[in-house]
Amino acid sequence: MVCNMTINIIKYTIILSSCIIFWSCSKQAKISNISYHRPLPYPESDLIAKFEWTASPSKYPGTGSDMHWWTWGVDDAIYVVDGDGQNFDKKSNYAHLLKVTGTPPEHKVEEVNDFTSVPFRKMLPKSLLRRYVNGTLAVDSNLYISLYDYDWNIDINKPYFDTIYRRIQEMDVWRNLKDTALANQLFFTDNLSKNYGIAGIIQSKDFGKTWTNIPNANTPPFLGPRFAGLMFLTFGPGYTQVPDYLGKYAYAVSNDGSWETGDNLYMARVHKDSIINRASWQFLSGIDGENKPVWSANEEQSYPIFTDTGHVAHPTMSYNKALNRYILGVYSDVVPHKENATRAEWKTWDKASEMQLYESEYPWGPWKVFYNEKPFGGNNHSAYLPQIPAKWWSADGLSGTVMFAGDYTGYAFEYYALMTWPFKLTLRDGKP
Repeated sequence: MVCNMTINIIKYTIILSSCIIFWSCSKQAKISNISYHRPLPYPESDLIAKFEWTASPSKYPGTGSDMHWWTWGVDDAIYVVDGDGQNFDKKSNYAHLLKVTGTPPEHKVEEVNDFTSVPFRKMLPKSLLRRYVNGTLAVDSNLYISLYDYDWNIDINKPYFDTIYRRIQEMDVWRNLKDTALANQLFFTDNLSKNYGIAGIIQSKDFGKTWTNIPNANTPPFLGPRFAGLMFLTFGPGYTQVPDYLGKYAYAVSNDGSWETGDNLYMARVHKDSIINRASWQFLSGIDGENKPVWSANEEQSYPIFTDTGHVAHPTMSYNKALNRYILGVYSDVVPHKENATRAEWKTWDKASEMQLYESEYPWGPWKVFYNEKPFGGNNHSAYLPQIPAKWWSADGLSGTVMFAGDYTGYAFEYYALMTWPFKLTLRDGKP
């Protein structure tokens, strides 16, 4: 994750003065030893023959944040929870709530809440955790947002515990940092972004203006590291138009590992009227012979619905009602992040990403791939978290718009914003 442009300038000044050359805010050449060729673990789609972009990516003017988790509100607006940065020259923070009306390219974006009145990072337990927002869900007139933590309790940080604990309660951990060794540890840990879990799920009954159920330093963890990258499935406005076989549950998926590197995706569900009740959550623990999920109340029994070792970042899933298909977007850093990385490996992190798109008749698979883009966003960009809001699918299901962000470590932050990118699908011959 990243901070706003002003804070990043401070950050880069510190790095350059310390002779740390891992990050750059200017356009740079790709690392020459990155390989874009590897086999994918799933077969090709027998439904979708082709995916293609139909225009260039577009930045919404005034936006300057990333991640952009979305849900479809009962009022027909798309509500987007972003991370870090600054929008429309308003307050900088590590979280904002945006309201998007209309469909690209005719959409309008406004900021509803900057969360500066709800200091999530001041409510951390006495542990090295860095808190952000992620998956959001609209059920009837209620909005929910999950808060998740990175695990900064790694060996290289132990000698600096007190200093780091104080710093991670602020937006910018690098402010007034003069210790070169500590700067080195912080940059490595921030890039590693190891999953810790979901701290809690907050609730709003006034479309995001005020929030309740905010976890504090004494609140028990809500979900563990397999569910830290929580993303809720969304169907129609206010969680309507849900297929009958899914019942009255809300479904969520998450990767393990870290925000840009993981091995597996896991699935959970909870009755749509009990989102904030931890005891009501169930976890997919297996698939029977008829491709029906088996559910357990025990999070430790979770069974992966998708695996691609080292290449599963925070997931996105969109229901294409016209095609009756779930579209799974999987992106990752080309070079997996790991705790024992060498300096040479670390220098390649975040310089290039990749994206695959899969389809399935069911949200738990089996999956078939129909698009593979490396590098994601082109040679001069590093894009991440591709989202396809359900509202933005065409009536025939053959075109839509991806929402994404990128470039948080360079390329003049050209894609560090709410980006949209239109596409179209071509079905295989004979497919309706």
